[in-house]
Amino acid sequence: MTILDHIRSGKRGVLVMGSHTAIVQSMLDFDFLSSKTPSVIALVGGNRKAQKYFWGTGEILIPCYKSINAIPVSLKKEIFWMLNLQSGRRAFESSIAFFESFPDALGGSIFAENVPERHAIELIQRFGSRKFIAGPASVGLLVPGSLKLGAIGGVDLFQVKAASLATPGSVAVGSTSGGMTNELIRAVVAAGKRVSFAAAVGGDRFPIASLTELFTLAEADAATKAFVYFGELGGADEYEIIELIKAEKFTKPLVAYIGGVIDEAFDEHVQFGHAKALVRQEDESARAKRVALRAAGVAAPETFPEFLEALKKLSHEAINDTVMDIKPLMNRQKSILSTREITNVEDMPGKKGSADSFVTVALGALLGRKIQSPVTKELAEEIFTLLIDHGGHVSGAVNTMITARAGKDLVSSLASGLLTIGPRFGGAVNAAALAWLSGVTDKKDASAFVAEWNKAGEPIPGIGHKKYRVGLPDPRVASLAKFAKRMKKHPHYDFARAVEAVTTGKNGSLILNIDGVLAALLLDTLAECEGLKEAELKELADAEFFNAFFVIPRTVGFIAHFIEQKKNDEGLFRLPDELLFVRGKPSSKKGA
Repeated sequence: MTILDHIRSGKRGVLVMGSHTAIVQSMLDFDFLSSKTPSVIALVGGNRKAQKYFWGTGEILIPCYKSINAIPVSLKKEIFWMLNLQSGRRAFESSIAFFESFPDALGGSIFAENVPERHAIELIQRFGSRKFIAGPASVGLLVPGSLKLGAIGGVDLFQVKAASLATPGSVAVGSTSGGMTNELIRAVVAAGKRVSFAAAVGGDRFPIASLTELFTLAEADAATKAFVYFGELGGADEYEIIELIKAEKFTKPLVAYIGGVIDEAFDEHVQFGHAKALVRQEDESARAKRVALRAAGVAAPETFPEFLEALKKLSHEAINDTVMDIKPLMNRQKSILSTREITNVEDMPGKKGSADSFVTVALGALLGRKIQSPVTKELAEEIFTLLIDHGGHVSGAVNTMITARAGKDLVSSLASGLLTIGPRFGGAVNAAALAWLSGVTDKKDASAFVAEWNKAGEPIPGIGHKKYRVGLPDPRVASLAKFAKRMKKHPHYDFARAVEAVTTGKNGSLILNIDGVLAALLLDTLAECEGLKEAELKELADAEFFNAFFVIPRTVGFIAHFIEQKKNDEGLFRLPDELLFVRGKPSSKKGA
């Protein structure tokens, strides 16, 4: 199979390195109008976690990563192509990194001009015979109806539609020039034909994919019946083509136009746009190349209008254009906020009427994925049940009740209670998760871990309780600990217990508390039962995912306290004078 066959069979996933919004959007528009799934799998570069793009009239988020190594394995399996949009100085290292990380990738395109020649030569030596890499200075590779890799074919909806890029044809298009490759695509369409594939090998002196490779690809492609080529003065590219024809390694009809005869009007040879577009010896002139091509049997007209007429004489093909209605896409506006529907029971299914249906849907909503394991569901159910309330004396409940007795509404009273949640009350779950994650990831010794926290003068999150101690355990911790036995491995729970063994050796009250055990068990369960990787767990912790397991159930408890206070209606709360310590000289005035 050729790379074209692989692309047409579905190997079209692209990793984009660098930033060029218009190019990436044009690729996605091509995919949408060709009735394909998005080809852009991920972006590398920048500080965002995702970049928003249009998908039809809607929007999608493309994940972003700081480096190739940060791309999760699940996405790596979908990537077959590189689109390198980085600068000429950075293109070499990032291209090397891509193919080292994706050894089975089919190829790519390098957009930047003026890549140092020694870099281009080394890329040719490493990959020239193994991968199809258009560039440097290439607008990319196009397989109509399947893949648009780069700016090739245009970067806006009108260009995509005008070039009929969704309809596969039989005429291959190739050039060193990116701009002329796009012009040739339009010329083929204007001549009543459609493109089988198109590529710009690149305008720098040393393109990685050679013209020989491009013509060999066209010869082997069953869909390609003819080739349309644009060349220019300078270099020996066209003589490569002539040698292929003489050796009968390229046998299909070829129409070529060689630009640059105007060079003859100057007293000295002139450097034109591309690095190679300079005549250094007589056979590199545009006129000499035209003559040589015609001698090999190629249609190589003298003028561009004659070239366009020659295109029309290529064999006729039946055209059944894919309908591309771009009108609905013309007035797209980016949303201000990006979100997803999190209440769709079809997406986050729990069995209707079952005891765990709300917990299952809630947990699925938090994770953004279906829950697979009954252990995960049951652990979440146990956590939600145990943490609904811990008595009316805790700060959140107190604030809720005082606000209710002040005559405030449910939302105000609930907000008052929730705003007390933090590092000293309920908000340590997430901090504990980060602590256990770092301990396990870095393979830290528990004693050394405790020493680090002591040296920093910080209490270890998830360790210590005012009421419970060694010999008087927290029954909630004991209730949750049984879930460790339901897993094959529980490294975070084991580490938390090892830390507890060190801290209780110093102070009996420094036990593993509800925050600590909750965080450890959730980490282990999500890793083993739901298949989350270390990086995904860290991402959840950075987003305060684990604190939600305190906030959600305790919200119910706070509401219960609010309703009770409204039913009792005991009036405005005020501390008795004997419980109020006033610093300084007592006031003779009584408060309201």
